[in-house]
Amino acid sequence: MVLQQALRLSAWTSTFSIAALFAAILVFAAPGLPFLPTTLLGAGSFVVLFLIQDALVRALDSDLRKRHFDRAETRIVMDFVERLRVSFTVADLVEAARDCLEMRADASVLLIKSATWETVYASPSTLAKDPETLAILHRNFREWSEGFAFLSDEYGLHPSNAGCRGYLSVCKGYHLFVFSRSAGLAELEAFRLLHGELQLYFDRIITVARLFNIANLSKEWSLIAETQKSFLPKEMPKLAKLETASYYRPLVNVSGDYYDVIPVDYRRTLLVVGDVSGKGLAAALIMGIIVNTIRVAPDKTDLPALVRNVDEAIREMRFEDKYTVIFLGIVDTGEKVLRYVNASMADPLVISQTALGAKPKKLGSTMGLLGLLPLEGEIPVEEIPLRTDDVILIASDGLLELENSAGEPLSESAAFERLLQQSSRETAESIVEGIAGFAYSFVEGRQLRDDITILAAKVGRLWD
Repeated sequence: MVLQQALRLSAWTSTFSIAALFAAILVFAAPGLPFLPTTLLGAGSFVVLFLIQDALVRALDSDLRKRHFDRAETRIVMDFVERLRVSFTVADLVEAARDCLEMRADASVLLIKSATWETVYASPSTLAKDPETLAILHRNFREWSEGFAFLSDEYGLHPSNAGCRGYLSVCKGYHLFVFSRSAGLAELEAFRLLHGELQLYFDRIITVARLFNIANLSKEWSLIAETQKSFLPKEMPKLAKLETASYYRPLVNVSGDYYDVIPVDYRRTLLVVGDVSGKGLAAALIMGIIVNTIRVAPDKTDLPALVRNVDEAIREMRFEDKYTVIFLGIVDTGEKVLRYVNASMADPLVISQTALGAKPKKLGSTMGLLGLLPLEGEIPVEEIPLRTDDVILIASDGLLELENSAGEPLSESAAFERLLQQSSRETAESIVEGIAGFAYSFVEGRQLRDDITILAAKVGRLWD
């Protein structure tokens, strides 16, 4: 008798016995008693008898399970189940099958990948190695997608485990066949537990495989991120009459933001800040091409030529949706001017000290995006004068579009404006550190949504 039948019989037997006892109490003890005492006696008897029945059923259940699962044939299956619970690879499954099934039950095991019917593991037995066996199993069970069943002597379906040739479990893209006569003597419930544990096991190995893929991919992305950083300045150059500092934080491993500070000669310096559309490998690739295009340009003071070179380099990559915004500025401490082209970069600033205090001046966009359409006509170059202690501040929109919990943009914050007004009294390094620190406090611990890049250039004494 299988376990489930025994459990049902014990439950019905105990229920009938308790019901008979309850009826006897009401028939023999209740006559002659008033309604209220009769009701209390019935309720109390019911509760006591219910507790007795529950304890009795639990004891019978435990005893039946112990006697049924203590059979040697059932114990073999359950030991295999126990080994599966601590298995994380196909090698673990194979080792468990060898120890629990092949060695102890003289079983033959076949593990097959369902999609390709490729043999992952076959026991070193004639049955498992026979091509005819594989062909029959393919014909009979290839279309199965999920479930467990018992095998007949002809390797077809058998109605139960009693007298079966073995068993089959199909789950998560694998067919596991076990051929063993001892399966016919094992408890049916053990096979249900085995199939459930196999489902959990295959979920685990799929998860582990994905984690390894992610780990490998993470290594690749780390290499890409390191390569990308190599395009950025390792340190700020030492310049006469111009102090520079930067802050750069990608939202993920790789970023579309970029910046550069390139000395042209003793008095002229090229400032570059830009942002490529999108994220990921394509943005990182274009970012590197842009920086390299600017660095190898023969004349870094010819801003229109630099713009055209960058535009052509992006379009030659033939990405339909990739473009860049960019600010290119030549700081000339000899002529005391800043010449610049702003291709849709978010509001660079020049902060100057006046009689009324610090006054930020926005360097508005002078042209559109680069990389989408061929440029036509002249490239406009703007020029503004520079004074001692002027601060040129260029930041990506990842900074300026930050919002606090009230939805106020950082660029419109009165506290941010006060911070900028103090910049002429700070070093370039202190300026970028102060702005970055303010940005993180401004969002009040909420997750950032974009890369952040800040470049500050502070003009020294121009009249020396």
